[in-house]
Amino acid sequence: MKRILLIFYSQSGEADRIATVFREEMAAAGHLVTECRLRPEADYPYPWRSIGRFFDVMPETQLGEPPPIRRPVFDPDADYDLVVLVSPVWFLSPALPVQGFFRRPEARVLRDKPVVTVTVSRAMWQNGSEAVKRLLAAAGARHVDNIVVTHAGSPVATLVSTPRTLLSGKAGRLMGIFPEAGVAGIDHARIRALAAVAARRLAAPGPVPGSLLAGDPAVAVRRWLIGPELLGWYAFHGWAHLIRGLGRLGRGPRAIGVWGFALFLVAMILIGLPLTLVGTPILYVAGRRWLNHTARRLAAPTGEAVAAKA
Repeated sequence: MKRILLIFYSQSGEADRIATVFREEMAAAGHLVTECRLRPEADYPYPWRSIGRFFDVMPETQLGEPPPIRRPVFDPDADYDLVVLVSPVWFLSPALPVQGFFRRPEARVLRDKPVVTVTVSRAMWQNGSEAVKRLLAAAGARHVDNIVVTHAGSPVATLVSTPRTLLSGKAGRLMGIFPEAGVAGIDHARIRALAAVAARRLAAPGPVPGSLLAGDPAVAVRRWLIGPELLGWYAFHGWAHLIRGLGRLGRGPRAIGVWGFALFLVAMILIGLPLTLVGTPILYVAGRRWLNHTARRLAAPTGEAVAAKA
């Protein structure tokens, strides 16, 4: 029996359901699981209902300036054998409460501990996952596996289905075209299978030597999204600095920048998306070596399953 610390933040309930899968599979294998839900001092609403309030958190999310979170309820000095961290992605970065956890003294629990990360995202998870890796490295953790789970539907379709559910709470199919929002049942089954594999391999005597999931379908990198997400990150980062310069979260003048960013996103989708669809095949051919190198870095430490490298 091993001792597992399961840390997660969930606003919409998606990360909560993923964390529940891990708790159930680890407990079924006989491991002792301590579960910790991260809670911000001022809760974020779900659904957001307000476009302005939704986009207002983008600058601090991008710039790594999280508001305080409540004291996590676990013993940070306990000798856990494994930490599982479930992190949603907001605006191409880890959710603010996850970032806030790394600023708490309780984050010392991660030092020298093997950590499995689970990134929950619409489609563009890469920068959010890489940011968590950097936070783990700064905390002295040993990152052994990363699992990625994305919302149902194509990256284009989720540009409609995901914002719709975040703003309204409506998750059903829209107009018979757009998929149900959130993680599909087949992905929940994949995560359960991965959690079961990790739990079984964790039962081996001794400390965790390295990846528990190497060779399993824990992460698949869509190479055609690498370029668009990188461009999106630079655009978001520039807007984040601009809006942050207009004032703190919720301040009046800042609303001008927030709405400007919202309009920019609409323009980027209407104009930038067609250009991206044309330019991406060119990048895929001309920059194939760079794309493969980047994909290997993104998939580390677990690595892609062979079937995922298409």
